[in-house]
Amino acid sequence: MSGQSSNDDILLFVMRHGEAASLCLDDRSRELTENGRKQSIATARWLAKEYCQDNVIDLALVSPYRRTQQTLDMMTLDLRVNRKVICEDIIPEGNSQLAHDYLDALLASGGKEKGALKRVLLVSHMPLVSYLVDELCGLEATSLFSTASVAVISYSLRHQSGKLLLHYQGL
Repeated sequence: MSGQSSNDDILLFVMRHGEAASLCLDDRSRELTENGRKQSIATARWLAKEYCQDNVIDLALVSPYRRTQQTLDMMTLDLRVNRKVICEDIIPEGNSQLAHDYLDALLASGGKEKGALKRVLLVSHMPLVSYLVDELCGLEATSLFSTASVAVISYSLRHQSGKLLLHYQGL
């Protein structure tokens, strides 16, 4: 398993939802396509193999949009999520700095509870996922995320910043 650099580090997985149907009337209601479901399952299997051999995610933060909820549902076919939080701050037009602040507060409080958080999955949308990775890691690269891709970050609670370990592009 890929290691963490200190005891306060968390593996943070920032993921874009799987492929969704074309926009019809309401962006919030867009559903995953069959390909989007397959992509989400493939990403979950990759995470299980590379970072979560016990198949456990301690905390999942997910946008309230239907396609992100469905992405997480597909991922839980292979991964167990101990706690799920629906987060209004991680929608497509969300503010990356506010999302970072919310994440820091949540992680700090979760780290003091029994069974501290070690692996956190955040499922959201473009462009927020790109801006959030830049914000969390102090980057100016603005990576593009294909559907169901995930950035793996070693995140330090002490320093409230992360190091991008890799960006998995999925199927």
